Amino acid sequence: MKPKYSPMMMQYLSIKEENQDSIVMFRLGDFYEMFFDDAIMVSKELEIALTGKNAGAPERVPMCGVPFHSASGYIQKLVDNGHRVAIVEQLTEPGKRGIVERGVVQIITPGTIFDESLTNNKNNYIAALEEFDFTYTLAFCDITTGEFSVVNIEKKEKLLLNQLETMAVKEIVTLPNQIREFDDILSSPFAHDNYNEKYDKIFSKINDLKQIKTASLLLNYLLDTQKRELEHLQIIEEINNEDYVRMDLYTKKALELTSSAKSNDKYGSLFWLLDQTKTAMGSRMLKQWIERPLINQEQIEERLDIVEIFTNHFIQRESIKEILKDIYDLERLSSRIAFGNINARDLKWISSSLKVVPELKNQLLSLDEPLISALADHFTDLSHITNLIDQAIVDNPPLTVKEGNLIKEGFNEELDELRYIRDHGKQWLAQFEQNERDKTGIKGLKVGYNRVFGYYIEVTKGNLSLVKDEFNYTRKQSLSNAERFVTPELKEMESKLLSAQDKMIKLEYALFTEIRNYIKKDVHAIQDVAKIIAKIDVFQSLAMISSENSYVRPTFNHNKVFKVVDGRHGVIERVMAQGTYVSNDVNIDAANPVMLITGPNMGGKSTYMRTIALIALMGQIGCFVPCSEACIPIFDQIFTRIGASDDLISGQSTFMVEMLEANNALRFATENSLIIFDEIGRGTATFDGMAIAQAMIEYIAAKIKCITLFSTHYHELTFLEEKNLGIKNVHASASIENDDLVFLYRIKPGRSNKSYGVNVAKLAKLPDAVLNRANVLLEALEENNIEHHLSDDTLKEAPPVTVSVVEKYLEGIDPMALSPIDALSTLIELKKLNEK
Repeated sequence: MKPKYSPMMMQYLSIKEENQDSIVMFRLGDFYEMFFDDAIMVSKELEIALTGKNAGAPERVPMCGVPFHSASGYIQKLVDNGHRVAIVEQLTEPGKRGIVERGVVQIITPGTIFDESLTNNKNNYIAALEEFDFTYTLAFCDITTGEFSVVNIEKKEKLLLNQLETMAVKEIVTLPNQIREFDDILSSPFAHDNYNEKYDKIFSKINDLKQIKTASLLLNYLLDTQKRELEHLQIIEEINNEDYVRMDLYTKKALELTSSAKSNDKYGSLFWLLDQTKTAMGSRMLKQWIERPLINQEQIEERLDIVEIFTNHFIQRESIKEILKDIYDLERLSSRIAFGNINARDLKWISSSLKVVPELKNQLLSLDEPLISALADHFTDLSHITNLIDQAIVDNPPLTVKEGNLIKEGFNEELDELRYIRDHGKQWLAQFEQNERDKTGIKGLKVGYNRVFGYYIEVTKGNLSLVKDEFNYTRKQSLSNAERFVTPELKEMESKLLSAQDKMIKLEYALFTEIRNYIKKDVHAIQDVAKIIAKIDVFQSLAMISSENSYVRPTFNHNKVFKVVDGRHGVIERVMAQGTYVSNDVNIDAANPVMLITGPNMGGKSTYMRTIALIALMGQIGCFVPCSEACIPIFDQIFTRIGASDDLISGQSTFMVEMLEANNALRFATENSLIIFDEIGRGTATFDGMAIAQAMIEYIAAKIKCITLFSTHYHELTFLEEKNLGIKNVHASASIENDDLVFLYRIKPGRSNKSYGVNVAKLAKLPDAVLNRANVLLEALEENNIEHHLSDDTLKEAPPVTVSVVEKYLEGIDPMALSPIDALSTLIELKKLNEK
């Protein structure tokens, strides 16, 4: 037989029954309480006390709680641990009769949590994923900014995972049981992807039914969890991956675009180098630019034009930078307006941010440049918002909006009258207290107040004999050392004062709500202003970095020429002492697109290759580049294999990981791609590794013909240059001085004579006995040089790559355009061709 619980606990159990997948935080007065299993688990995870509550049953119910005013930090921790949190609020005011009505007002999940502090510059993406015949379709939303986008991805698991990882998705919504192979990473099955006509406007830019369906799934999930209208959602934008440089997840990590490989945080990354933005919106936009470099030259040149303008106008750029410092995160503040959880301090931040926009616009127009003026002209006049906030909200408002002291004097006549009663009531009470002292002769008589008994006259017990019947005092409360009384006159004033105070608080909140709702109508206008500010912030940041570090504007060619004079790795240069970085030239052309790099470990080969990749990426982002001169091609894809690591989770060895990543480049690279291979083949036996490395070089040179940087310790491969395969040797130079190895960090033409491996071992302080033995063995091995084993056949040019009839047929097929019937016909035709 089930225990009989109190009405309040029955209310909790009813709500919990409907939210079994969530931790229910149940509002009781000034606390959010959790009960039963939720309380036991939460008390452990949050390290808070587990207590019990009498709830009508024979045994106390397990309970823990957190104060409502500091709940956000606790909620953040629970969500970070993978939980959903259902927030239950009191929907009616506590009364004398009946239980307070309560209900779920929001379900907070990893992809829908708001950062209360507004200090986090990162996006917080939630995604919806649907599977179709030939594609995966993803919809992304950052509910904290209103950003909403969709993308179609070729139906390959690796491409899908790469997209999800690039966007740093916190939560994925799918139709139940649709995509089983991803069940381990999906957290939120949801059954409704029907179109919501109420949100027609945000769908205005997309026509693809797959994208509409997937975006609808995400929208409906957000509406279901947030329990409110989401008026801040922006028009859904389509991400076309063909517009950006394609890089897989490994390449982004190897090049340390947004996080350091060593620490996995921002420091030491390209993002860290370039981020001199002054606003949260600008920082988020810059990160997106870094993750999605452009391939359209016209768009790249336009960005570079604007960066150049800012670079050439130091004074205006500094003025603009100072203005940007005063702008808060308007994207997230506008989302709070729409959500209804904005406070008066946030409104003041919106006002102070929008008030500097006219000054920012004037500074931009003073540059007298059409591209800059076009940006400035998109600013909307929102002075009606700043005027209202300045007229209505006090200068230093409290964080809570339901306890008064928000609205300025003179804004509302009724509120001013109530305040007059309150303020003059205090004067009346002071005068009343003095009158009673004079009348009774009790100098220590006091007039006080508490919530239970209201206003009272307090007389110490030593003075009770002075209280006479004609004073008309009525005893209200007895204390150990005093008695408290009331009089008809005091009760009458109490009624006026309490009524005024209560009305005043309610009226202030009502006025605040009106102001908030008025501003809500301009949420999208505020978001548009925020986007322009973000773009300006990114441009000034790139200009500042370019100017302070003597970067130059790159030029672009379509001849596969990569020419750089005094090229530098921007991140390494920044952390090194000034003037100590050794720059290097790069000269690659269409006749010899494959650069074979030899030289000692620690000699700078990997840094040189990363430098080339980063110069290319910075140029295609729209930034100046770290060198004295740069004429470079525009790459459509970048592939890297740098460093060695096992994939222990997948059970793959270093060599297997290496081969899989190399395969990705060999299969998908075009002649406009960039390939960077660092010591391919070292994860297996020498002859196997050398054979694979040589075969790859020959295949790239003969088949793909794209710019390729291939570092190796297989010095025997340097003879490939003599076979005129489009391969050129360079080496990282070093010298021996006083029997010690000295790295010169200069990349010079030609092959390296030796690897200096034993010398590097000496630098690592290996025992002398080991070093001496290594030298003896090295001399013996060099006498039987591996090069002698390379026959003429091995060094012949790579055989011509033949393409089968089936492969030719496949190259002409667009799977995205095939109907099911067309696909069946295509399969039949392929079978016939294969039989021939």
